[in-house]
Amino acid sequence: MYDWENFDVVFQAKPDYAYEAKLCTPILRHREELGGVLFFDRIWANLGLSRGIVFEPSCLRHEDANVAEAAQSYPPRTNNDLRGLFGKIVQSACPEHQRQALIFYILKDCRGLHNADSNFVRRVYLPEKYQTLICGLWELDHCQFARALEHLTDPTLTPTFTDEILSVLVQHPKCDNALAMAYYITASPPLENETTLHAYFSLLTRNNVAEAYHFTQRQPLPRRRALFEDLLVAVHSEAAGEARSDGALVLVSLPFTTEEEGWFEECLLYGRGAQCPQAKDSVLLRRIGMGKDHSGVGALDRLRGPKVQNVNWDDIRIGLQKAANA
Repeated sequence: MYDWENFDVVFQAKPDYAYEAKLCTPILRHREELGGVLFFDRIWANLGLSRGIVFEPSCLRHEDANVAEAAQSYPPRTNNDLRGLFGKIVQSACPEHQRQALIFYILKDCRGLHNADSNFVRRVYLPEKYQTLICGLWELDHCQFARALEHLTDPTLTPTFTDEILSVLVQHPKCDNALAMAYYITASPPLENETTLHAYFSLLTRNNVAEAYHFTQRQPLPRRRALFEDLLVAVHSEAAGEARSDGALVLVSLPFTTEEEGWFEECLLYGRGAQCPQAKDSVLLRRIGMGKDHSGVGALDRLRGPKVQNVNWDDIRIGLQKAANA
């Protein structure tokens, strides 16, 4: 019988094995790039290894209090450190498959041991879902984003750490934005973390104003209104040029609800967006486009603007008034 809880059995090929400096250095660099927390740290903390608490794999949550200990334990610098890390895992109160999964993660780093990771999972019969999750998180910790998502978007995988994964994909400068958007569509993270929510929404706003608007409609109040106003401010805060003009044109043509019409005008006339360039232009343009009365609102009645091809808002108002009286 395979004694997987015995370090010397698992590392039979090289019982004195230790991580080399050239292996530890990139791990430490990636931890810094990922905001000081690896997914190894999250697994460690959320399995309660520091306190002997057991968590179900389908409802793992990040426990900040235990992350520091994980960061001190991984990567292990010496053989004694590796043995200590191994010992903490096998002696914990976690279910067997969860402890085996964490050892599998460690073995994936042991490049000097030929096929140590695959041999381990074969001999302990580690379930496929644990192998898939660990492979994805290990790739993510090594900033191999495309390869990580090949595993983390597997349809058989129970969604785990989805908010945290999305946060990494959105905020890491070397990750393609398309990967973050694809992961959101595939995994449907709950976006319970406000930082992750706003980071993803900012990405949506930069890429597709209409999609960002439809995203706001799927949110509960009051989050929905706050994001809607964030969208208005973001579009009108763009540097002068085609991006701001195109974004504003998309906004004024969207099918707002009656409630959103009120939010739109309130924000751009009197609220957070009132001081943004061309905010009032957007309100007036939408009123005209929707066939609404564009008079009687002081902020709009006073709007003149520079002449573009010898026409400004005053000329448009006069033309509309003449047309209405004809």
